[in-house]
Amino acid sequence: MSAYNAGTTGGAGESVQQYLRGSAHRLQAAILERLTEELPVYRKLPAEQLSGDVARMIRRGLDDFARVLDSGSMPGPEQLALLTSSATRRAEEGLPAEAIVSAYFLGARTCADDFAAAARPEDLPALTAMHSLLLAYLQHVTTAVTAGYVHQMQTTVGERHSARQLLLTALREGRVDEDAAEEAGLTLPAGYLVLALATGPHADEHAPGVDTHAAAQRKLRRLHTELALHTRGTALTSLTTTGGLVLLPSESDPAELTPADWDGTTQLLTRLQRAAGATVLAAAVPARPGEVAEVWPVATELARIATASARPPGLYRLEDLALEYQLSRPGPAHAHVARLLDPLDAHSDLLLTLTAFLRHDLDRRTAARALNVHPNTVLYRIRKITALTGLDATRPTDLPTLYAALTCHTLRKAPAARPTPP
Repeated sequence: MSAYNAGTTGGAGESVQQYLRGSAHRLQAAILERLTEELPVYRKLPAEQLSGDVARMIRRGLDDFARVLDSGSMPGPEQLALLTSSATRRAEEGLPAEAIVSAYFLGARTCADDFAAAARPEDLPALTAMHSLLLAYLQHVTTAVTAGYVHQMQTTVGERHSARQLLLTALREGRVDEDAAEEAGLTLPAGYLVLALATGPHADEHAPGVDTHAAAQRKLRRLHTELALHTRGTALTSLTTTGGLVLLPSESDPAELTPADWDGTTQLLTRLQRAAGATVLAAAVPARPGEVAEVWPVATELARIATASARPPGLYRLEDLALEYQLSRPGPAHAHVARLLDPLDAHSDLLLTLTAFLRHDLDRRTAARALNVHPNTVLYRIRKITALTGLDATRPTDLPTLYAALTCHTLRKAPAARPTPP
């Protein structure tokens, strides 16, 4: 390393590392001052922490870089382990990752500016070499710091996720466990909106040459992200790539939900569908925390009924599906209604057409596009359905019966517990 006169030693030449060691105390104070001036998060730290841990890490960084200048070698495993450990503690304290990394760059810039201000023209080669080593040093330390921070956050997120899954399990079993909520970092709300989701496939899940599993997982991640961004409080979820259960916290008692609350849920569902790039159908039932156990099977059944009766994607409540729900219960009425569509069993194209026609709000052109047929073909098949069953899908008075019949018929043929995505 070339030597240069820092202008502070009465003309005696000294190396960069000598200058750094001689100025360490002053540079430590200057870096600490800039941290609190330029990074607001550091201004909020206790004075004891600033003058303690933070100041010590600044001094350690200065000493480590002086050793790099001595040897030309980057910090070894022991030095990097100290940085990783420090980043882990900062993550535990909730300090943002960007603030930690920014602090290292701000410290490096402070030192580089100080060296440059004290340098003479003949010191340019030494400064150039120092800057190259400084960049390499920053690469090593920020990699170690980031690794420590990410590892701690993954551990924290994993623990929090596990605690929230335990809370969800308790609620599904009918237990109101305040300790489980505290362990999950949550306070039990006045109520939950219990959502049973049925999620359709993303286009990539059927694209040739695409990893369908990866495409489905991306869709699932986007659903989780959107829920986290647009839910007041923390939603408890048990989701797969085809749907599942979501508990949306509510500040209102279930008996006091307003139209605005339901509108907000509908808007959330629209965001979920847009983020997922797939259809999302949800059945919603409000419940107090102690009622989740008896309510979530109802929500799941409603979602199953909504898909079985060819309802379009969207939000459904019990009042929207009361007839279908009641008729889907075992009994003579259920069997009778289910048999109304038995004449279509020998004509799969007719059953598909009826399903598409109802799902697309009786729009034969949209249904035709979904079926990849001509609109007149849809009209012809609807007339044939009427001839076979006596029920006319274009006659308003027959629609409730058709929805109920399709529900019962579908559930009888495929009585699976999980709703099939629309």
